[in-house]
Amino acid sequence: MIYCLWCKLLCWFVEELKKLAWGGIPAAMRPTTWKLLSNYLPANVEWRQSTLERKRKEYERFVSQYYKTRLDPQYEGTYRQIAIDIPRMNPSDFFQQQVIHESFERVLYIWAMRHPASGYVQGINDLLTPFYFVFLSEHIGTATDAVDCDVSALPQETLAAIEADAFWCMSRLLDGIQDNYTFAQPGIQTKVNRMKEIVKRVDGALHRHIDNNSVDYLQFSFRWFNNLLRRELPINCAIRLWDTYQAEVNGFGSFHLYVCAAFLIHFSKELKAKRDFQSLMLYLQSLPTSDWTDDDISVLVSEAFQLKYMFADAPSHLH
Repeated sequence: MIYCLWCKLLCWFVEELKKLAWGGIPAAMRPTTWKLLSNYLPANVEWRQSTLERKRKEYERFVSQYYKTRLDPQYEGTYRQIAIDIPRMNPSDFFQQQVIHESFERVLYIWAMRHPASGYVQGINDLLTPFYFVFLSEHIGTATDAVDCDVSALPQETLAAIEADAFWCMSRLLDGIQDNYTFAQPGIQTKVNRMKEIVKRVDGALHRHIDNNSVDYLQFSFRWFNNLLRRELPINCAIRLWDTYQAEVNGFGSFHLYVCAAFLIHFSKELKAKRDFQSLMLYLQSLPTSDWTDDDISVLVSEAFQLKYMFADAPSHLH
C-alpha cells in the first residue's frame, strides 16, 4: 500500500515537473530536469546517484566493446562519415577542439553500432549538441558559455560523465523518432506531408504561393525534421525549444510537427513577397532567426500548441 502511494507521488512529481518545464527551464535547473524528463534519472532522489554510476559504467563498457571496431572494413564507412560531419556542424572553435571531436565520434559511432536498423544518418550528429551543451553547463556556467569553452581544461572524469549522460539522453530521444532514420526515412516523409496539409488548412494563401512556385515542401523542410530545427535556430533557442519538447508527450515526434508548421507560417508574409522558386528557396534555407531569443521560442511553441489543439484530436482534417 505504501509502495503504491509512493509510486503515485513520484508520477505526480514528474507530471508537475513537465508542466513547469513547458514554458522554459531555468538554466541552473536544466541539466537535472532534462535527465529526469528523458527518463534517464529516476524521480526518487535516493536512487539517482547509483543510477548515474551504473549507466556511466555501462557506457564505458560500450566504448570498450564497440569503439575498437571503427577501423574494421565493414564499419569504417560509418566511422569516416561521422568524422567528416562533426567539424561541419558549426564554424565555431568548439567543434574544432580535439576533445570534442573524439567525444562526439564515440557517442555517435557507439549509437550507430547499437542501432543497426538505421545506423548513423547525417542529422543525428546535430541532436547530440543540445544535450552536450546542457550537461557541460553544469560545470562551466550556462549552455551558451559552452561555445567559448576550452573543454580540455575540465577533469577527465567530468568529461566522461558528460559524454555518457549525453549518449543516454540522445538515445532516449532517438528511440521515439527512429523511423526518421531507418531506410528511406519514412517518418520524415509522413511528417512533411502532414505539415503540408496543416499549412494548407491554416494558411491557404501561403500554401498556394509555395505550390504555384513549384516548391516541394520536402525540399526545404526535410532538414527541419532530420535535425529538429537545430540548424535553423541559435543554440540557446534550440535548447529552450527542447525544454518544451521534453515536457510534451512525444514532443520530439508529434509536437515537433506542429512547431514546424507554426515556424513556416510565422514567415508567411515574407515568403509571399518572394516571387519565384529561387528567391523562395534561398529565404527558406536561411530564415532570419539569428537574433531570436527565448521569447520568440515561447511565441512559436504557443502557436504550435494552438495547431495541436486544432488538429491532433481530429486526424480526419489532415486527409
